[in-house]
Amino acid sequence: MRTSYLSALLIGVIAVSCGPKSRSGPAGLFPQTGEVPGWSLKEEPRTFEADALWQYIDGDADRYVQAGVERTFTAEYRHLDKTDAVADIYAMKNSGGARKILESESQAGSQPVSLGEAGRLYGASLTFRQRHYFVRLVAYEETPQAAQALVELGRAIAGKLR
Repeated sequence: MRTSYLSALLIGVIAVSCGPKSRSGPAGLFPQTGEVPGWSLKEEPRTFEADALWQYIDGDADRYVQAGVERTFTAEYRHLDKTDAVADIYAMKNSGGARKILESESQAGSQPVSLGEAGRLYGASLTFRQRHYFVRLVAYEETPQAAQALVELGRAIAGKLR
C-alpha cells in the first residue's frame, strides 16, 4: 500500500512538472498588445542574467550588479505606430537594491510621479521602483504625448509586478 501511494505521488509530481508552462516568465511582466491603449509589443521580451548584463547596457552594468540585480527583462514597444520605446525591468535581490538605483538617478529636469512606491518622469523617460523591481521606460522620441503615454504603460507594468 505504501509503495502504491509513493508511486502515485511521484507520478503526480512528474505530471505537474512536465505540464504546460504558464506565461509567468518575462512575457508575464509586460503588457501585451492591446492591454494598454495605443501600445503594441514589437517582439517577445528578452532576459539578461546579472553576469551578462554588460551585453545589454555596456558601461552601466556594474552599477546594477553592485546594487544586487539578479536579471533584467526588456521589451520593445511602439506607441500609435509612431514612437518606439523600450521597457526594462530590473529584478533585484531585494527592495533596497531597487531603491538604491532609483535614488542614484539624477532628479534634474524630472518631476515625481505617483507610480509604484516611488517614481520620476523625465520628458521621454520614466523610472520607478516597486517591491524588488526597478523599472525604466524610454521613448526614442520626445513628443507632447510621450510622457503621458509612458505613464500609462508604466501603470500597466506596475500592475503586473504586484
